[in-house]
Amino acid sequence: MRYCEIFDPVKLGRVTLRQYYLMMQAIRLQLIDKQQDLHMQAWLNMQVKATKQRGKKTVPYFKTFGDFFKHPDKENPRKKGRLGQEQRYDAIKEILLKANTNSTSPLIEHES
Repeated sequence: MRYCEIFDPVKLGRVTLRQYYLMMQAIRLQLIDKQQDLHMQAWLNMQVKATKQRGKKTVPYFKTFGDFFKHPDKENPRKKGRLGQEQRYDAIKEILLKANTNSTSPLIEHES
């Protein structure tokens, strides 16, 4: 129960053997992901403490956080004419609004 986070005995009683095996496999994969995150954190801690020789001095390899972590979206938001992240979201939002206003489905509520 503690691994699957199912605390209701009724729901737990309804879990089939196939569902149980799938949940256990998902839990094993989550544990592997956690271990990878911990190892990545340890590696990054080592990297951020890296130094280099500059003459007789030892100086930090990374002067600023920006030198250490280069976010891919901030390097070049318009690669070869592609839209930036925010512009893509705006374009998707417009498409969804058009789809909702043109829809005759009673299940979709229109914003006023």
